[in-house]
Amino acid sequence: MLLARIQRDLFDFAEHDPADFAGLVEFWYQANSEALSAALTAQPGLSLIVNVSSFSSFETLAKRLFLVADTLVLRDTRKWTENETGFRAIPIPISEYRPGYLDDVVDQLRPLRPSPLTLLYRPKLYWTSTTKTLNNGYRVAYAGWGYNSIPIEFLQWISRSGRSYMKTGQIVYAPFIPSFEMELEFLNRGVSVAEHFNATPCFHQNYDWLSEAQVQALLSLKIPFVDGLDIKTISKVKQDYQDEFIAFSRVLLEAINGIKASLGTEGFAKEVRNIQRNHIDAALSDVQKTVRRIGSLSSLREAGIFTGLLGLNCAAYLGAPETAIVTGLAASGAALVMEKVAQLKEQGELRDQEGYFLWRLQNESK
Repeated sequence: MLLARIQRDLFDFAEHDPADFAGLVEFWYQANSEALSAALTAQPGLSLIVNVSSFSSFETLAKRLFLVADTLVLRDTRKWTENETGFRAIPIPISEYRPGYLDDVVDQLRPLRPSPLTLLYRPKLYWTSTTKTLNNGYRVAYAGWGYNSIPIEFLQWISRSGRSYMKTGQIVYAPFIPSFEMELEFLNRGVSVAEHFNATPCFHQNYDWLSEAQVQALLSLKIPFVDGLDIKTISKVKQDYQDEFIAFSRVLLEAINGIKASLGTEGFAKEVRNIQRNHIDAALSDVQKTVRRIGSLSSLREAGIFTGLLGLNCAAYLGAPETAIVTGLAASGAALVMEKVAQLKEQGELRDQEGYFLWRLQNESK
């Protein structure tokens, strides 16, 4: 996965020098924004742009958003109009800098192009006389910058739990996307910033994709096993069951978008309870019932009839008539084979059930 490989290089570059972590992250994004933009713009699936000013509750929201989206794009909320973060010393390699991911993905990157709206921020730095050889092997000189550096909240988050989220490649920090204020100006001129990055806005004042009410509905759903899963597990289940994830996310989005009552009213709470009952609880229950029913069809195994099952599987999946499958068998054998055919059909239908993706997630939490 291209984004995952590129972002893994951020930590390979910065984590060996914890005293210089903030400055190294700053340099890395200045040097690699074009590659990140190109990879993000080519990223398949649904990407949501989320404006994040605080990471205190972001992970809970992220896990819920991952039930409907493939990639979350973090755009920080710097105003770019005042000194928000203070002075930051940035270690800049004196010798040639070469991204660690380049040899691995150069063939993938070569045909890609960054979005034309990619913001390449090149601050005016002033050099100091301090030089140093870092643990990552680079000889660096320090440059000073006292204006609007990457927010401390983001740096603190990726130095702890956020690291595992970033390494999946399904959460992308994108300081190269124009700011919220810039985006509104683009919209006034009929230009969608999000579309230029192959993404969709999640929170966006008068241009909501998910409104505040819809986000609150998503957060109100009781899915405790999702909150208990780590991001790597959620990502793997989504990749292994991509079709089932797409089907489930479509149904859940339609249900959330269908809420008509106002946030904070009893009508809103009732509609959320209906989504919980019909699309979470009942969907999981239906899958579990089918699983138990398939498990109870064990006559063939108990009877020790194994010969020809491979051919039976093939015949059943290819749609051979049941009468043709059992021709020539004794009545008792025919009954067992018919039972196996029913089991195979149920197994095939199981993955088509609305709650199957959610059920797979639930199983991973046990």
